[in-house]
Amino acid sequence: MKTTNLSFPAKIMIGAGFICLVLMLFAFMTAEPVKYILGVFFGGLYSILNFRLLQLTCNKAIKMPPGKASNYIQARYFLRYLITGVVIYVAIINPFVNVIAVFLGLIAVRLSIYLNEFLSKKSVSGNEA
Repeated sequence: MKTTNLSFPAKIMIGAGFICLVLMLFAFMTAEPVKYILGVFFGGLYSILNFRLLQLTCNKAIKMPPGKASNYIQARYFLRYLITGVVIYVAIINPFVNVIAVFLGLIAVRLSIYLNEFLSKKSVSGNEA
C-alpha cells in the first residue's frame, strides 16, 4: 500500500493501527486472549486519539500569538497527561483488560513514528545510492 500522498500524521495514525493489529496477533500466545486483545485495542485507540489531540492543538496554536499559544499548549499538555493517567487507572482496575496489553497499545503511536522515520531514511539513502 502506497501512502506517499498521505500527510505525516495520517501515516502515523494508520501505522499505529497496523501495529495494534500485529500486537493483537500475539493474543493467542497468552492465557486470556480476549483480555489481551481488548487491552491492545483500548490502549491503541487512546494512543491514536491522543496523537490526534496533539495535532489539533498544534494546528490551533500556530494561529495564536506566541504568549497565548504557549499557555494553550501547556494547558492541553496537562490535559492529555491527565487523561492518560485516567486511562491507565481504568486499565489497572478493570478486570476485563490486560494491563500490559494496554501499555503496548499506548506505545503504538511511538512505534509507528520510529518505524516511519526508519523507513523514510532507508528510502532516502536507497535513492541516493
